[in-house]
Amino acid sequence: MEKLTPQQIDRLYTYLLQSGLTGELFTELLDHLVCEVEHYMWIGLPFEAAMHKTLMEANADSVQKLRKIYQRELTLADDQLAEASLDDILFQFRNKSYGAYAMRQSYNRTLVYALFGALGLGLMMIAFLHLISQKTWSYWSPWGMIWIAGVAAVSVAVVLYFLKQERWQTVPDGEEEL
Repeated sequence: MEKLTPQQIDRLYTYLLQSGLTGELFTELLDHLVCEVEHYMWIGLPFEAAMHKTLMEANADSVQKLRKIYQRELTLADDQLAEASLDDILFQFRNKSYGAYAMRQSYNRTLVYALFGALGLGLMMIAFLHLISQKTWSYWSPWGMIWIAGVAAVSVAVVLYFLKQERWQTVPDGEEEL
C-alpha cells in the first residue's frame, strides 16, 4: 500500500484546520482521513482524486458529527472520572473494543493464575525430585501431600484461566466482564 507523503498529509491537516476542528481528537480524525485516502490510492486512484473522494464523503458537517460522537462515547464525565481506574483514564480517547483494554482489565487475575500454576509446578518438581532420590512413594507421606497440593494448584490455575478465557470470548460487545 502506498503511503502518503508529508506534503499530502499536510494538505489533509490544513483541511481539518479549515473545517474548524481542534482538540484531542484532531490527530485521530487526521489519521482516519489519511487511511481513507491511502485506501483509495491503493485501489488505483491518484492522490488528488482519492483526496477529493474522501473529502466529499467526509465534509465538514460529517467530520463535526464524528467528533461529537467520539467525544460522547469516549469521554468520561466528571463523576465518572472521580471513580475511574487508571485503565479507564488511559483509554479515555481510545478504542476499547479491540482487546487491549480487556487484557489490561484481566491482567491481575491472569497474574494470580500464573502464580498458582508456577507454585504448583514447583511443588510437584520438589516432590518428584524427592521421589527420585528416595525411590519410595506414598501419597500419604508429606512428600505425597506436597505432590497432591501441586497438582491441585496447577489444576485450579488452568481451569480458572480457561474458564476466564471462554467467558471473555463470549461476552457480547458493549458489555464488560465482571
